[in-house]
Amino acid sequence: MQKVNILGIGLTDYSLKESLAILDGFVRNGGLNTILYVTTPMLIMAGNDEEEKNCIESMDLTLCGDTDILRVAKIDSAGRLYEVENRVFLKEFLRRLERGSKKVYLLDDSAEDLALLQRQLETYQKGIVIGGSSILTDDDGDMENIINRINDVAPTAVISRIAHGRQEKCMSHFRALVNAEVWLGMSKDMALGDRKESVRKKAVDWMYRIIFHRRINHFRDENGE
Repeated sequence: MQKVNILGIGLTDYSLKESLAILDGFVRNGGLNTILYVTTPMLIMAGNDEEEKNCIESMDLTLCGDTDILRVAKIDSAGRLYEVENRVFLKEFLRRLERGSKKVYLLDDSAEDLALLQRQLETYQKGIVIGGSSILTDDDGDMENIINRINDVAPTAVISRIAHGRQEKCMSHFRALVNAEVWLGMSKDMALGDRKESVRKKAVDWMYRIIFHRRINHFRDENGE
């Protein structure tokens, strides 16, 4: 476990073993626990949005979604870099759900993205039980209906991949109303099972990487680090 501060956002980096031990505790404690994958674009946005920053810090467990975060935090263990690059926690999480025949509920921004998310998760772990899915629109009033559908299914896990900002706020604001054990939020920036990234995605990732490191350098200069 290592405490880190990225652009004024307090995060804790856990090893795979530590993260899985925390996950086991979540399943036993009887309430909904939130797990959020954090990426560099998310941190860039949160650095200018106090509410989003607070939502990220309120999560029960945060996971690094890309290795740039580890490197900026001076965590350069080959083992940790491998775990993050290869989504090892996600694979273990899905494997545990599949072994126990636990139901999963999926949330995404569109029907196309929802179908893609399901295909990618099934690429990581065949046999996971998808108990239901919903498209989360910009209409916050629709969230009540979605929560009712989730609670009717009573899944073990909710897995969402919603746009930055909206996802963290939904997880933080609605967690008390959702009947599940774990809500795992994944970033749109995370590649899942994609063998070949498009030229456009590579260009966007490169742009965010440059912006992220510039913001880090500026933050450190301002704070005398």
